[in-house]
Amino acid sequence: MKLFLLISLILLGSCAQVTSLNLRKHEFGQQPSRIIWFQIAGLEEEHLAMIRFSQVQNAPTSFENALCVGKTWDYSLAKLRNSASNEFMSQVVGKKSIKGSCEDTNNRAVWSYLATSGYRTGILEIKADEKESLMSFVPCEKGPNFLKTLHMWIMSKPPANASTFHYVEPIAMKEDVVNYDRSCGVKGCSASIANNYMAIYESFQKNSSKHIFIVRDFSYLKALKEKNFILARDILRDLEKTLAIAQENGRKQGNLILVSTAETMLVDFPDQGVGWYDFEKDGSKATVKRQKLMNTVFAYGARSENFCGVYEGASLLERMLSGPKQQGLEFKFINPFKD
Repeated sequence: MKLFLLISLILLGSCAQVTSLNLRKHEFGQQPSRIIWFQIAGLEEEHLAMIRFSQVQNAPTSFENALCVGKTWDYSLAKLRNSASNEFMSQVVGKKSIKGSCEDTNNRAVWSYLATSGYRTGILEIKADEKESLMSFVPCEKGPNFLKTLHMWIMSKPPANASTFHYVEPIAMKEDVVNYDRSCGVKGCSASIANNYMAIYESFQKNSSKHIFIVRDFSYLKALKEKNFILARDILRDLEKTLAIAQENGRKQGNLILVSTAETMLVDFPDQGVGWYDFEKDGSKATVKRQKLMNTVFAYGARSENFCGVYEGASLLERMLSGPKQQGLEFKFINPFKD
């Protein structure tokens, strides 16, 4: 009888599973069929105070719904602090050796890996300058191949004769065609990030059940560098709304929703009530100090357990595409992420 009880306890123990993460229900080892990836330049988790404390009920933001929060080292083989564009590229290709030149197109990007498994890739790029934009790779010898199969929408002033879109109109789905937001001019865009995301993603997901959609935002970092905290707060609120929309869809579909940052800026916020009131009113009483040595990652949904802890930014791709081998959930490809 004792032997039977002992064997029963061993069997029950071996079948036990941890089904929660960060005190929330979570299924481990789940392969996502849809990946929504926000790359937000300049953001640090403390910046969320700008929208959290401005709410009457002091409610948590959608960023704080993360199942896992990780920190990534912000350096390359050449620099201790990466530019946002170089760090985002490092995250996308899984390499630290990013030069910010045509040489970077020698690497395979996440969309190239995923395409072999039937995934389509859409990208919404926001206020990237000429060097930051993925379009900077077009003149490179291997640039067209590097950007092959992408669906791209860009929130910036359209060049002459460019293909354009507007969120109130039907969104065209064409590979290798770059579409510029017709609402954008020299002073900015009248369309919000949330409106564009909803319109574009609604059309994009209908065309593919397996996909990755990347939002590359540089507008928030630019507002911080200009010390325009009122604008930065408005942009952050817009991004937070967009993330909330992605999370709501993700809960129904089993998506992986990822937020990664780059060129994170240290902001010295007021530490007294009166100072914070002035900051809320006109953006004064705060200063941008310097770029930090670490960035932040927020992860939600399928496979989010891979993003807890401290690691290098270049490992994001490996963590995104790696699952438990014993369950057969890992992607089937040679994974040359080590430099």
